[in-house]
Amino acid sequence: MDMETVAIIGTGRMGSLIARKLQSQYNLILIDKDLRKCGLLAKEVSALATSDYSLLSNSDYIITALPAQVFSEAVAELKNYVAQHQILINISTDTEKVEFEPLKGLCKLASAKIIGHANYMVATNELPLILIDGEDLAVRSKIAKIFSKLGTVCFGDEKIVKKVNNIASEEGIKAALNIKKRLEKANVPAEYIPFAIRNVACGTMSAYALGEGGPFVQKIIQKLSEEEKTDSI
Repeated sequence: MDMETVAIIGTGRMGSLIARKLQSQYNLILIDKDLRKCGLLAKEVSALATSDYSLLSNSDYIITALPAQVFSEAVAELKNYVAQHQILINISTDTEKVEFEPLKGLCKLASAKIIGHANYMVATNELPLILIDGEDLAVRSKIAKIFSKLGTVCFGDEKIVKKVNNIASEEGIKAALNIKKRLEKANVPAEYIPFAIRNVACGTMSAYALGEGGPFVQKIIQKLSEEEKTDSI
């Protein structure tokens, strides 16, 4: 049976990651204003590369992996290219389905919001959680099939993902800044600090999240809990 075709608009970190995950399962069309970057990725994943939307008519699914500041311009252009049989899937955390209202009725609208960091997923092969939000069960199920190649999928309200990613990112940066400050105070050489943050801190947090922290992590948790109780007195 012929493979379905997925068009990916935007070949940045997340768009590139999705393309690499889907390359053996779907025919791919990659679209990016930077045609050289797009072409290099297309060569790697055996896809078609273009800098405009002229090839969209050949696709069954359209994934928009674009920064929020270019969405209004992209939506205005897409009006002339989408068709009712196509499903347009927005993955941008900072935009919601309401921004695609001009396309309503012209194609099916949905979102697949990713709880995960593109670079970290590439470096560690860590599975993200993808929350699927769409018009009906049939649409959501088709999208889930695509994104199951990337990670774990579930259905829900897309708005929660922005909240989750923002809180997690903010707390992660706070932790990194605190680690840097404490290591500098302990006269640790500056070149050691990135390793402490990337390897020790990230590794420990990952182990905790997976319930694999062991006695060392449990000891830290107990110490922090006792300090918190003392501070509250």
